[in-house]
Amino acid sequence: MLILIPLLYYGFYLALRGPLPSAPQLIAHRGGPAYAPESTLAAFRNAIAVGADWIEMDIRMTRDGALVIMHDETVDRTTNGTGRVEELTLDQIGALDAGNGERVPTFDQVIDLAKKARVGLLPEAKSPDLYPRIEAQMVQAIVEADYVQRTVIQSFEPQVLETIKSLNPDVEVCPLYGLWALDLSGPQPGEADILCPMAEMVVLNPWMIRQAHAEGRRAFVWFGVIERPVVMRFLLALGADGLMVDDPKALADILGR
Repeated sequence: MLILIPLLYYGFYLALRGPLPSAPQLIAHRGGPAYAPESTLAAFRNAIAVGADWIEMDIRMTRDGALVIMHDETVDRTTNGTGRVEELTLDQIGALDAGNGERVPTFDQVIDLAKKARVGLLPEAKSPDLYPRIEAQMVQAIVEADYVQRTVIQSFEPQVLETIKSLNPDVEVCPLYGLWALDLSGPQPGEADILCPMAEMVVLNPWMIRQAHAEGRRAFVWFGVIERPVVMRFLLALGADGLMVDDPKALADILGR
């Protein structure tokens, strides 16, 4: 019974799933820390070299208002420095070693890299309560770089996405769904066309992907702790439109790139 129930559950879903996406997207999470220091230009260049369609990154703001690529609220884990991002200047953060001699890049630098390589940008607006006007700064950066059409801004906070759409309706947004978020149906913040559920939740409830597709949306799936090639293959079989991975080469191999 322990084997039969999952077989029936997933078999029933696969029977009703519908056609698979014709071109699943390879999204390099933080550039792909499996091969280079996370969120550095080296990581993003490596991701582009192995065939990433999109590069994903986290955006924070320095004390003097510059947008930098940093996942954590502090620089402690990923650099040789200490301190909170909003308490440090761009020059102070720029002087830090982010691993193997790499520096913490600015959002402008990453936009320029993506534009030259013609890959999509999937930046996440982090902690808007800590960084007033981060939404406006991000929108301004992609507009000035003329890269609005290849950028989708993510957030776990619906109001952030609504603010971005109010600033510029042409900017695409993507809500992120985390632990125990098991439903993607209904109205989406900013009328998002792309949704980003957590892989572990999609494994529990693959019908979320079908919900998204039924409403004409795409599902880009991000991983918590179960990122393995076998799980990547399984999620693609469930109909995921893209996978956000730390190991872009492993997914590139699966996609035949």
